[in-house]
Amino acid sequence: MIADSHAHAFPPMGGPSGHSSVAEHMHYAQLTLMFHHQPARRVTDNVAIDEQMLVMPEEPSIKGLTNVNMRGGDYGKFTWTVDGDDFTKQYLPPALAELEAPPELMLAQMDYAGVDRAMLQTGHVYGRLNGYLADAVHRYPHRFWALAMVDEWRADDPVQIRELERAIRDLGLHALWFQSSGPRQHRRTEVLDDPVFHPFWDRVKDLGIPVFWFVTSAFPGVEPYLAELAAFGRWLRRYPDVPVVLTHGLLLSRFMEDGQVRIPEEAWRPLESPNVSAELLFPIFQGGVWDYPYKEARPVIREYYERMGADRLMWGSDMPNVERHCTYRQSLDYLRQYCDFIPPEDMAKICGGNLARLFGEA
Repeated sequence: MIADSHAHAFPPMGGPSGHSSVAEHMHYAQLTLMFHHQPARRVTDNVAIDEQMLVMPEEPSIKGLTNVNMRGGDYGKFTWTVDGDDFTKQYLPPALAELEAPPELMLAQMDYAGVDRAMLQTGHVYGRLNGYLADAVHRYPHRFWALAMVDEWRADDPVQIRELERAIRDLGLHALWFQSSGPRQHRRTEVLDDPVFHPFWDRVKDLGIPVFWFVTSAFPGVEPYLAELAAFGRWLRRYPDVPVVLTHGLLLSRFMEDGQVRIPEEAWRPLESPNVSAELLFPIFQGGVWDYPYKEARPVIREYYERMGADRLMWGSDMPNVERHCTYRQSLDYLRQYCDFIPPEDMAKICGGNLARLFGEA
């Protein structure tokens, strides 16, 4: 089985997408785009702009968003206006004219690339999609798993526990997606392992579901990210029996120096926990810096392999977003065709066996 740990399906991203309004949805788009590595471009001349326009730098939270009339554009772009000039970011590939990726599009891509199953991940930028993703799973149960989402910044509210229970028990979703920067982006001071959130995490443990952790920070730079990883490590020590997938793996952009990746030892430390698997997901982040077949990624992949072993690694693509940089098949082949230091039996685990085993289907 070839199984993708990280794919997406979503309704048109210029609409409410399950949020209470289009405006609420655009708040989350703006939060996502504020430090996103794709360049902002002025519409009139397509010139890349370095200036931070989407948030007050000292307040990278939903309260610090600037008033720029953020809106969904066309052909994969979001658009906003500053002083009468329109700007865009190419968040999705240009082929997504309506900012939409229905499950059937993902199925067509999977069939063409030879991928048997995929995990449909989520995120507030895509919308409140528990019902949408559950419908995809119910219609295509042998092709998709899907993740549930809650409001991370309100995880200490019993309402979020009930929503998680509904998503898992009633809707049939398979695991929880959780973004570590969510509380900080909503001006919470507690870190992800704070005792105030323990009742929520205790219920996750009782439900017996995996957690797909997106560990990132509200602020850019190395130190805020390392602080989130340290909190993640403490959380892992409290919940050693909860299966965890580190979505995106370690964020290499935080550790780039003079074009080289230098991952400090403290960043690897949480990945020593035996209940953690990591996604190998390089083209989506590094495809704008490195060319296919991403030979620069091989030393990092080798380090993952030597540190964690084949049983705790999972290939992911981040489709359809990854098509900003390469085709779906290339997002798989840079790994399975070019990393010859990984023997075939281990590559089979990484490219699907481990994900299937996580859900009892290996």
